Amino acid sequence: MTTLRLGTYNLLNGGGDRFYAQAEFLGRQNLDVLCLQEAKRWDEDGHARMRAFADHLGMQALFAPSNSHRCHLVTLFRWPRVCCTSFRPDVAEGQFHHAVSRADLTVSGHEIQVLNTHLSPFSGSSRAREADWLTEYAAPGRRAVLAGELNVQGLADDERPDWDALPRHLHSRHRLQHSDGSYGGSDRLAMAKLVHAKFTDPVTALGIPVAHTAGYWNPTELWDHRSDHIRLAPGLACSLTRYEVLDTDKTRSLSDHLPVIVTLTLPQERRAACTRT
Repeated sequence: MTTLRLGTYNLLNGGGDRFYAQAEFLGRQNLDVLCLQEAKRWDEDGHARMRAFADHLGMQALFAPSNSHRCHLVTLFRWPRVCCTSFRPDVAEGQFHHAVSRADLTVSGHEIQVLNTHLSPFSGSSRAREADWLTEYAAPGRRAVLAGELNVQGLADDERPDWDALPRHLHSRHRLQHSDGSYGGSDRLAMAKLVHAKFTDPVTALGIPVAHTAGYWNPTELWDHRSDHIRLAPGLACSLTRYEVLDTDKTRSLSDHLPVIVTLTLPQERRAACTRT
């Protein structure tokens, strides 16, 4: 059997002065693949920050530029255990608020696709349109992982009980708007599309409590909720063995989002040859 540990993490503005502490913490998590969002300024000085982060973790880095706010994506993988056979920085061809990258990887003969994305933070309808680009990766037998800050709650997550406590000018970011213009609960249409397409939620699959990943940092938007996700296409869902949200005082001091990690146990298969990318 082959064990694969895959994580996702939003750095918050490229990490700022938290950069080295983030690298130190994540370097202790024994990750094989890591999807990062908000890698701001990581393209400067010949991608110096990206290279330093990857070197500290002992991983290889793949860079995907964002279409907005320089919130770039970086996918790291642990070569030679994990090999990259191809990489597309933006499979949606500029249609996302940020981007969605796809890394085609092999690990011990297993071929998997890793989608790293950061869905629109400002509009549920925009997130729903972005989800339309992702559902094809949940086709029967597809061996894909969708990871990133999706800016939407899971379907199993509790509803926020006090929407009136959130400033009204932020309601359009988070709440479902009815045809008459009034607002209801959390806008989960993007997630509903992903679930309908058969992307598996590890929380539901493992029967464990929902762990929050965001909402503790900004005093204007204090609302513990799950915004960061790792979802598995049908070809990998049966390989899920563990799901973790690393919620400690330390991780809450490093970013406005918490790291999320899944462990997959893959059956033995013939080892596929690959070269370093």
